[in-house]
Amino acid sequence: MAQGKVLAIVLCAGQGSRMGAAQNKVFLPLAGVPVGARAIAAFQAAPLVDEIVVVGRPDELGRIQLELVAPYGFTKVSATLAGGVTRHQSERRALEALRQRIAAGEIALVMIHDGARPLVSGDEIARLVAAVRGLPRPGGALLATPVAADERIARVTVDDAVEQLFAAGELARAQTPQGFEAHMLLAAYDRAARERFEGTDTASVVEAAGGLVVIVPGDEANLKVTTPDDLLRAEAILRERERRG
Repeated sequence: MAQGKVLAIVLCAGQGSRMGAAQNKVFLPLAGVPVGARAIAAFQAAPLVDEIVVVGRPDELGRIQLELVAPYGFTKVSATLAGGVTRHQSERRALEALRQRIAAGEIALVMIHDGARPLVSGDEIARLVAAVRGLPRPGGALLATPVAADERIARVTVDDAVEQLFAAGELARAQTPQGFEAHMLLAAYDRAARERFEGTDTASVVEAAGGLVVIVPGDEANLKVTTPDDLLRAEAILRERERRG
């Protein structure tokens, strides 16, 4: 892979309707620090990450700067960009803003992370970067955890009829960050735009364009804060980390 910067895009443009809060969940406090700020902090602290771009809802960009960036001295944050209605659109807009820098080779690797995952570790970030750099051909890597041995997951039709059952060993739960060779990622989103394809996550867009995507073992602690119970779990994980020092 060509030499160049490692850049992280942190997506903070979600709605958070399942949280039942009156505000975007990235602004909710987690042990005194907003969820989104904790997500950004992981990349600020990661030695391999050179730069961070935060993507938010157009009407919340000022608030993101005031509440998630400025108070914590995140020197790697170079821009706060307006996202779209969907995750795919937000990713597309961020990549469009970076197009010239990617084309010039200034940015070699892009990681995309959910701002609602505040507990990703520095070790996970480092292993993800190493996996992308070690790929035999252009593509990317994503963190994932195995489905529990006693679980089975069903694919159902629109009529709720079971179409296919999967055993635990066949499945993994995808997480973020997901990392990609920058040129491949931009080309994949350009192709998706031409074909009017919108992926379920970043990896699905790269796979659809023929890119190689590999799995890097993740950690259950890297949870996504979606419901009030998730926030409680995240607080418990933080307390345990503090106890262990």
